[in-house]
Amino acid sequence: MKRQLKNLSVFIFLLILSSCSKDDATTQEDFIVAFENPSENFSAEKNEIVISLVFASPAPKNGEIKITYNLNNVEENQFSTNPSIKEGTIIVPFSENATETSFNLTKTDTNFSTENPFIEFSISEINLENAFTQGNTSTKINFSDVASLGGSISPEVGGPNEENQVYIDLSGKNTTQVFREKWDLAFYSGEEFRVKLNASLFMMAAPLGNVSIDEVNETNVESLQEEMAFLVPGSNEYVDAPDGNILATAIDEISINENENKIYLLKLGNKAGTATPEIGSVAVGGEARGWKKIQIIRENDEYILRYADLNATSYQEINIPKTPSTNFTFFSFNTENIVEVEPQKQDWDLNFTVFTEVLDLPEGGLGAYGFSDYVVTNTLANVQAYQLKKPEDDINFEDFSFSNVQEEKFELDQRVIGANWRDVFTGLHTDRFYIIKDTEGNIYKLKFTAFVNENGVRGYPSFEYELLN
Repeated sequence: MKRQLKNLSVFIFLLILSSCSKDDATTQEDFIVAFENPSENFSAEKNEIVISLVFASPAPKNGEIKITYNLNNVEENQFSTNPSIKEGTIIVPFSENATETSFNLTKTDTNFSTENPFIEFSISEINLENAFTQGNTSTKINFSDVASLGGSISPEVGGPNEENQVYIDLSGKNTTQVFREKWDLAFYSGEEFRVKLNASLFMMAAPLGNVSIDEVNETNVESLQEEMAFLVPGSNEYVDAPDGNILATAIDEISINENENKIYLLKLGNKAGTATPEIGSVAVGGEARGWKKIQIIRENDEYILRYADLNATSYQEINIPKTPSTNFTFFSFNTENIVEVEPQKQDWDLNFTVFTEVLDLPEGGLGAYGFSDYVVTNTLANVQAYQLKKPEDDINFEDFSFSNVQEEKFELDQRVIGANWRDVFTGLHTDRFYIIKDTEGNIYKLKFTAFVNENGVRGYPSFEYELLN
């Protein structure tokens, strides 16, 4: 996360519209241009930014956009652009029928001794008839550690198979994409010794009786396996609490006393889907991944994972340390090793993912079930959120400002957004939006703008958001 930027006017995002002339059919349609985002941030890992300009309609012919700029605590020799600057301007070309264009900004110096260095770029001229700029007429590029003003993000979850988990850092406007099958178990780095299952693969874990790990086999767990399935009453006991409470994982707290740590039957769930579903549907669950038996113990401040196939008469063992900079240390049965998954715990707010939820079943009781298009908040790093929905909340996204924020409504539940932003039958909900508070106190309003792509294919979400404070 980036620290909150003080005393900065918030850009107002306007819907970019084009309108046709009513005089006659030969008059050229208005050509409207805007920066895609009101601000961008450099980071320690990022020394180049692509600055995009978007068009309300396809360009009627080839043209150019003249960009001017103002420097604040940045010297000319500390950056470069492509196309290059000539006589104080950047000429950005575009082609006929294009819907956007861009230029590159490179940070050539990483040492900024003054406070709040930035460049503000503005559109000064478009060399086409009936061309003008509307909406984000300028963009601010921050060279320091400040909160993004917002913008638009389209997480690449992978289309209707949704094979990726995508972590979003709102204040840094960064995304991190991870293949869902990259990891299986997440070992908590906080004070408690807890282990989380990969809910995006529909994993489950069930404690076994007073038995050694070598004694467990397919025959003596067969009846239990039938209970570990979606929409089966009681299957909620075999999944982690969907609200994100780390004290309510399917696997109990790991005890310092080895003989208090149970053997678990582990359902590995399903691979990411590969089938092509009908338009408007998803195929997130592929072939079954099988089963494992595990035991987790601790030694000093480390976890020790013991694991084996169901019919094996011996087990393998690996030490897994805590990683203080991240919420978890992740382990993969595919690689039989520790793998990198999440960004550092302060560096993400939202995760777009497939997810395992708990439902009230029609016949009574609770059961686990899988959801696509799910969005969780980083509650372990204190990210909070609440939903505003009409008609209960009589305010539009565009009109909502910092003065409208109600602190008492913020929830520390990773499901606040969840799947509530869409309906699998009717599509994107347009009657609601969300208020997000990150760990540094930055507060954003966020609304979803897409659920499917231009062809109606699922797995192409998009949202816009704006800094309120």
